Amino acid sequence: MSDILKRAYKSLETTEIEIRREKAEALGRTGERLDHILEELARLQGDLLSRAAVLGSSFGVTGGQDSSDLRAKVKKYAGLREQARQLRYYLVIQREAIGLRRHEDVDRQYPLPPPLALSMFDRDGGSP
Repeated sequence: MSDILKRAYKSLETTEIEIRREKAEALGRTGERLDHILEELARLQGDLLSRAAVLGSSFGVTGGQDSSDLRAKVKKYAGLREQARQLRYYLVIQREAIGLRRHEDVDRQYPLPPPLALSMFDRDGGSP
């Protein structure tokens, strides 16, 4: 093999290694972002559910600052959950781009928490 072909082959090999490395790093960054959002979701969900437990049978706030705070937290939870859903989707796409077709690991590693509705916490069904 000529020196020119050897250098071209070596250059191609180096480029392929860099591309694989960047794909792996992108997967890792997406996974880390998803981890952080899921952790924040878990904290927020715990806060909301403990608040529901404290409210007990009355299970709701009919107005005032507590109601506004509750609505804001449920809205934040919904927004974070949507971000997590999108990031999981991007992660699956990235995995498929590198040839991984089965995603049970993603489901186990990054479970999406259930949606929460204001009506679960607000005795008046969430109406303003």
